[in-house]
Amino acid sequence: MRARVQFAGVLAVLLAAVPALRAADEGWCGTTAEGSREALALHAWAAAAGHPDTSSAHAASSAQAAAPADLDVDHVALLDDRNDLVIRRNPFDLDGRAVRLQPNAAGGYDPVPLALPLDAPGAALAVAEEGAVAVDLPFAFPLYGRRHRTAYVTADGRVLLDSSDTGTGDKGLARMLAGPPSVAAFFADLDPSRGGSITATVQADRAAFLWSGVPGGGQINRNTFEIVLHAGGEIDLVWGTMESRQAVVGVTPGATLDLAAAHLSAATPRDTGGALLERFSETEKLDLVSVLRRFYAGHPDSFDQVVVYTTRPLNPIPGTLAFEINVKNAVTGIGLDGSDDSAAWGSAGALESVVYMDAVDQYLATDGFEFLGHEVGHRWGARLRFRDLGGTSLALLGRAIVHWSFFLDSQASVLEGNAIRDLGGGRFETVDFTRRYSALDQYAMGLRGPGEVPPFFYVEGADEFRPSRGYKAGSTPEAGVSFTGVRRDIRIDQVIAALGPRLPPAGQAPTLWRQAYVLVSDSGAAATEARRAAVARIRAHFEPYYRAATDGRGEVVTTLH
Repeated sequence: MRARVQFAGVLAVLLAAVPALRAADEGWCGTTAEGSREALALHAWAAAAGHPDTSSAHAASSAQAAAPADLDVDHVALLDDRNDLVIRRNPFDLDGRAVRLQPNAAGGYDPVPLALPLDAPGAALAVAEEGAVAVDLPFAFPLYGRRHRTAYVTADGRVLLDSSDTGTGDKGLARMLAGPPSVAAFFADLDPSRGGSITATVQADRAAFLWSGVPGGGQINRNTFEIVLHAGGEIDLVWGTMESRQAVVGVTPGATLDLAAAHLSAATPRDTGGALLERFSETEKLDLVSVLRRFYAGHPDSFDQVVVYTTRPLNPIPGTLAFEINVKNAVTGIGLDGSDDSAAWGSAGALESVVYMDAVDQYLATDGFEFLGHEVGHRWGARLRFRDLGGTSLALLGRAIVHWSFFLDSQASVLEGNAIRDLGGGRFETVDFTRRYSALDQYAMGLRGPGEVPPFFYVEGADEFRPSRGYKAGSTPEAGVSFTGVRRDIRIDQVIAALGPRLPPAGQAPTLWRQAYVLVSDSGAAATEARRAAVARIRAHFEPYYRAATDGRGEVVTTLH
């Protein structure tokens, strides 16, 4: 049981730094289906915003000269920030202010500061936390050359035009840019079911939408702000008392990465034609796309996956410890859509996946292979569905629909689920977790054919938990939990019936996986010998770990040359 005990101990230490994860039982992994889209959107905003210390050629050359040269030490690429890898914090500074977004000749909007009061509350709108309420406008509101007769008011601080689709993924840049045309006064996770109100005041020539005292999701703070749409196309954004501090504010035509980075309190920039957005953040974050582009400037494009550590916490996904991003996928039959963003990441086509592990200090005393193996495995899993009499089922899946369900006997997969013992009489017990890549994982990885995957089961209608804490499909793995339910046996041919065969199949799929390891440092924390040695140790030791975790069917090479 050594692996299980070690994982539980390391997880407890790491989650102590992120208590919200423990309370919400949402796990430590930030992998989602939108990972590449979100990283590219953050990079686009950073590129548009520029970097504070590179506003002049002199400053840029000084930063370049001061930064250490890129080096490879023990087959780890060492990259030091040159004001190109770390996105600086941008504290919210619009409390009690108002800005008009004025249509300009370029087809976009210019920010103009105004002294405007908030409207009085109007007619109440019953907006669900993840929903949108349609409000008919008495005028055709023009936005980026199109006119709209309906506004869709959301709980998350936006008004959508043209569509009520609020989108998926983190409530941030990527979701706003990828979605429909919209205006945001404070696009963030807000929950009106816990307090406050959202109201509308519609007049012949203006429509005002007011969020009054609406709390942030899972927070006790309150926020009051307003969006006003004018018949002539002007947009007023007005802020009252704001207690949440991280959000996206501005306007977008939707489905775009063409954006200008706004500084709304300074009323800049002007004469832009695309989306005009300001991203407010209390923390510094790593620009992973810039990291990969810097890496490829000095290394061959011959790696399937790049694993990135940092010398201090710079996680682009708040509240998580690590995540994987699918950059390119041509494999069918594993629940992943086809995609290829490799060129945007600086690769000519070899790059399939990026793993972000955050600050290496948390791994100085342990290799953390359970975490690394988990993220590496997300390149292929866990996304399998199956066909039964009711159609295609998601019952194998748990958190974010990219992890195995707590109630799946996953053979103690590193991609969650548990090893579950059938005690008979409709009672079950979890006995182990986080050991290896299961037969089901290896099928998705192309390391086993369908005939090498034995039948497996999940438990339906789980109840009567011991201990009595409530568990759900998205709960993190845990041994020693017993519960009642109905055993459902599944065969791999049911997975194939839902998703089609895995192509390329085992025997034709690659069994050798090439990884590169990168350590990013900056002025906030140097790449000390201890940190460099930790990444080098993890890199070297992961090769035998991966071989053992795949039952000797897979190999990983981690050298840079």
